[in-house]
Amino acid sequence: MKALDEIKDGSSKRNIILRETFRILVVIVSASIYSLAVEIFLEPAKLVSIGLTSVGQVFAQIISINLEGAPEFFKSPGFYVLILNIPILIIGFKMLSPKFVIYTALSIAIQTVLMSGIIDGEAILNHFNITNFTDNGTRLFLSIIAGLATGVAIGIALRYGTSTGGVDVIAQIVNFKKGISIGIFGMIINVILAIVNGIVINDMISALFTFIFIIINSLVVDKVHTSYNFVRIDVITKNKEVVSKALIEGINRGCTSLDVEGAYTHEIKYDVFMVISSYEVDKAKRIIYENDSEAFVTVTPVKRIFGRFFKHTIA
Repeated sequence: MKALDEIKDGSSKRNIILRETFRILVVIVSASIYSLAVEIFLEPAKLVSIGLTSVGQVFAQIISINLEGAPEFFKSPGFYVLILNIPILIIGFKMLSPKFVIYTALSIAIQTVLMSGIIDGEAILNHFNITNFTDNGTRLFLSIIAGLATGVAIGIALRYGTSTGGVDVIAQIVNFKKGISIGIFGMIINVILAIVNGIVINDMISALFTFIFIIINSLVVDKVHTSYNFVRIDVITKNKEVVSKALIEGINRGCTSLDVEGAYTHEIKYDVFMVISSYEVDKAKRIIYENDSEAFVTVTPVKRIFGRFFKHTIA
């Protein structure tokens, strides 16, 4: 028994290492996609991004125009993204989870590097014969592609327990506390920022293209990220005690069991069911099949919940 427990502990540690390694890879990929979208699609067309990145872009433009002799890092959006995110990360550390903030900090560090001027977006677009960045058709095309790319990046980051920082962290807190859609909350905040930025840089045409970018971004984020949608899992099993105990300990939620009978075999089994957040489905599935490889599992969307349902932090 002791040897078996040691094997299980070793397997569990390896699984944890693999999951965390995968999450770090997700952080690197999502942050890179987001940064490349900003540098390649938004910056050449002088379009404003979203969240704190948009604020960083405006600061960088102001410094570039008024202080030509300033160090180059003061002229890059990445520097301001880093500075502006520090207080938000501190709030997220207290209200969400330390692990969530650590991964988000890694994402911000990657963005800071990639948005520090090392990527020449115009040269990349020129390679594909896109040269007229003042043409409204080109700007519309770039805003749509940027919305799709950044939406995927933010959605993937949130889905796997991190974020790209800034407004995403605030939106995550609001979603966690109030249940408000991250995409909708982000869209409202970003539209306000786009209007303010349009006034500051005296270019409301850019703000209008930014609205298109924001709408597409928000829709994609909500499609990709489903962390706080609810589902009910039903586990048809012979091992009621083992499965229910494992789910309660692993997911930290209550569950209910019913006696059921197979209509064809007339075999007596149990239906162990539990309501969870959708991001917990993979974890629940892993727990179930570790304890009963023959279990039959269904997952059903839950529209609303009335009563006490505790939302776990996503990381």
